[in-house]
Amino acid sequence: MEWTRTLYRQGCSKVRLDVLLEERALHAYAPTDSTMRGGNMRIVTTKHARAGAIASALLVLGGGPAAPSVENERGIIQGKIFDVKITDEGETGPRAVTNFQVFIKGADRTLIKFTDPGDKGKFLLTVEEGMWLYLPSTSRPIRVTPLQRLAGAASNGDVAQTDFAILYSGTLVGEETFNGRPVWVLELAAKRKSATYSTVRYWVAKQDLIPLQAELRVLSDKSSKLTRFEEFEEIGGRRFLKRQVIIDLLRRERRTVLEFSNYAKRDIPDRFFNKNYLGEL
Repeated sequence: MEWTRTLYRQGCSKVRLDVLLEERALHAYAPTDSTMRGGNMRIVTTKHARAGAIASALLVLGGGPAAPSVENERGIIQGKIFDVKITDEGETGPRAVTNFQVFIKGADRTLIKFTDPGDKGKFLLTVEEGMWLYLPSTSRPIRVTPLQRLAGAASNGDVAQTDFAILYSGTLVGEETFNGRPVWVLELAAKRKSATYSTVRYWVAKQDLIPLQAELRVLSDKSSKLTRFEEFEEIGGRRFLKRQVIIDLLRRERRTVLEFSNYAKRDIPDRFFNKNYLGEL
């Protein structure tokens, strides 16, 4: 895929993430003080272009699960898989550890497989705006919501919905200092009813456009959680999220750690994302 679109739209007063949806490659931390030409990518360094480049960091939520789909040599869209270990921590230490494998294909299909022996046969499926939980003991999948708890303080949507560009529109609202680092601050608003949160406040480091923190709010606009992106790893020239911490603002003693590993591209059959076949996986 050629990245030829210019990140500048004259007269645009707001950063629109949907406009930048195909600019995923630009999360590779373009400079903000000079024009860069490299390969097929061109960045115009105006005020709006810099804002656009910053907002494009949202497209990958730390560079991992929402990385763009690619086609293999047979023209088939490849999916992505990765593992997630979720540790629920309390005041006295870890209370529970749960493991998952996540399959993503395209922009709106995600399958979460519960991989602990006691959870064998359980799946959480997201297709477009629908989400279902499959339990081996039931005859059919159960409709669930993104806000329902998956493990610890992590909800279904915290793992199943990682592409902010699909779910939110965003505006660059200011600049701050976060833990001694200059940051851009963005305000996001849900554009789909199926989005996990109604609004999100998002902090992105100026120097390298690494996402640092997000404040997650529910429909009442009350802050529900604070999530921090603490560690990344580079794979194949792309930066992927490795460690994320979620703090439950309603129950301050609850802290949940998400550890991501084993990122890989994979040809995933379409039947993985059909709720009628979950019992056969």
